[in-house]
Amino acid sequence: MTDDTALSQHLTAAIRDVEGVSGVFPAQPIIEAAADAIAVRLALRMPDVLVDIDRVDGFTTVTAHIATVSSVPAPETLRRVGELIRTHVHEAGAAEGELAVNVKVRLVEDGPEPTSR
Repeated sequence: MTDDTALSQHLTAAIRDVEGVSGVFPAQPIIEAAADAIAVRLALRMPDVLVDIDRVDGFTTVTAHIATVSSVPAPETLRRVGELIRTHVHEAGAAEGELAVNVKVRLVEDGPEPTSR
């Protein structure tokens, strides 16, 4: 398992625990995500590698696509997920050069009222 795979799995699990997040989707385009799903099924790739980590020319870009519940404002959830990613990447010393964090809401679901954590 590569460091980026372990970091992606760690971030995927951490994002799922953020208040307001109801799911995490593959950050890749749909065709690439479908190919990855087949690779997981064939045991060619580790499961739960949904957060994309891209390193190019001294920049590290972390991308996550999430589903949120309608009972928590999506902008608040986006901010929490973005802060979580930035904190975890810096604490792991995993940013090479500048760090860019992209979080996108792909679905807002009706859901139960959030519980205090």
